[in-house]
Amino acid sequence: MSEIYLGSTLLWNASLEKIFSFIYSNGLDGVEMWAQHWFERGYSIEEYQRLSALYPVKTVVHSCSWDLNPSSLNEGIRKASVGEIEKSIDLAVELNADEVTVHPGHATVAGNMEEYYPRMHQSLQEILEYAKRKNIDISLEIMEEIPKEYATSVGAMKKITQEMEDEFCYTLDIAHCEGKKEIFTALEEGKHFSKFHISNRQGKHLHTPLPEGDYDFTEILPILEKYQLPFVVEGFDSSKEFSVARKNVNFLKNYGGKK
Repeated sequence: MSEIYLGSTLLWNASLEKIFSFIYSNGLDGVEMWAQHWFERGYSIEEYQRLSALYPVKTVVHSCSWDLNPSSLNEGIRKASVGEIEKSIDLAVELNADEVTVHPGHATVAGNMEEYYPRMHQSLQEILEYAKRKNIDISLEIMEEIPKEYATSVGAMKKITQEMEDEFCYTLDIAHCEGKKEIFTALEEGKHFSKFHISNRQGKHLHTPLPEGDYDFTEILPILEKYQLPFVVEGFDSSKEFSVARKNVNFLKNYGGKK
């Protein structure tokens, strides 16, 4: 089966050692460490390095995205958002991560969405220049169809990135897709995917556990596996029992992917 990473927000209240041990003991391959999670919890680089020597767990970083908008009409907000993404890139360097997942911006005011493309293009130029200096790859996440989101397809991403298209890769989030047709369309259009975010959805409620929602992942996973890209299990769980994370892991074990 493809490599399986766990989004760190599924273990929101875990210590750094618990994150490593949970992933390793469940036969998973890596963690997507959300930068905002890292900064909020105040995790230690030194402890991470110590644990990395004990547990062979791979790492990618999800950049800060909450409350940010790198295509904001407010230039101060746009610059601050780019700065937070650059901080996430710095974290990826310290964690020896393979890449950083970046959310594109959204509209400040609903209307002609393409008015925001130049602002996002400028932010991506700044982010790309910084990432190149740090030798970090950037994967742009395709967003869901909700008001004010405009980077919701591979085609939109190409219009935004323009001459930089080949400099980025994409992350396809299955929960962001409104039906299997949208998944297949994205797979046909995209040639630069680096990974899949996997979680379910119940109508407009996104990132539910894999066995709970509109998608049958026993049908979808075999299709995605053909691309031989990593899966990142996403969601949020602030419980001390990590029940959502365990539900996802149990589903994958029953599916037959991990020991």
